[in-house]
Amino acid sequence: MRLRCDARDGSVWRVRLEPGSKGEVAFDGAGLEQLDRLLQDADESRRCRVLVIESNPGVFCKGMDLEFLVAHAGEDQSEKLLAYARCMDRLRGSSKAVICLIDGEAMGGGVGLAAAADVVIATSRSVFALPECVLGLIPAMVLPLLCERMPVQKARWMALSSRGVKAEEALSIGLVDELVEGPIQLEQALRRNLKRLLRAGPRAVARLKRYSSEIAPMGRSEALELGAEQTAKDLLELETIAAIRGFMSGESPVWFERYRPGGGGRGK
Repeated sequence: MRLRCDARDGSVWRVRLEPGSKGEVAFDGAGLEQLDRLLQDADESRRCRVLVIESNPGVFCKGMDLEFLVAHAGEDQSEKLLAYARCMDRLRGSSKAVICLIDGEAMGGGVGLAAAADVVIATSRSVFALPECVLGLIPAMVLPLLCERMPVQKARWMALSSRGVKAEEALSIGLVDELVEGPIQLEQALRRNLKRLLRAGPRAVARLKRYSSEIAPMGRSEALELGAEQTAKDLLELETIAAIRGFMSGESPVWFERYRPGGGGRGK
């Protein structure tokens, strides 16, 4: 698998997954290195606000390169597998909003990639599957991400059955956030979501993503107390106060941008 991200000067970075030397969109060492480097660049960029991950029509991502894994059978492959785990952790923990556009098949690690995103938009022909149990494995690196998105029982059954979950069912169990008919509607849905995300304060997006992970293991009372502390801190920031005052008088915040296809988000 290879990655292409042509424009990095706008607030929206569109990342395309492309077939590698074997003609498949599957995770290999080079592809994971590219993804990890790109995620680091995005987090360090003051311009980037949203990452959009997409692929070729018909196939989103087939997961790990099984041919490569079999070719190296008997070797310790911990580092190769950790590279995927670290990429997914970096993606899930990114300070930027992440959207996955899916128009086709997502399998194994490709399901994990989708689950790590903040927003998943899929076409009606998309299918999600975890074939690991059929191979004598378990989707051990995918389940932590899936269980943030859907009930644990649903994630477990998806893994046990190894069956393809169609887009409509994926929507009902939380793996997909928005379902559309085809590629044209996929792009339209992307624009709607970018319009919403480019209204949100970049620092607030980063805090929200971090905060949602922090409160996940907490009890209700502890989480509510932490929420009070967080909001009190937020209200000490001059930028936040200015945005609230502007909202009350009908003005747009300084971070508001309009999405322009081909040019990221620019202008008010």
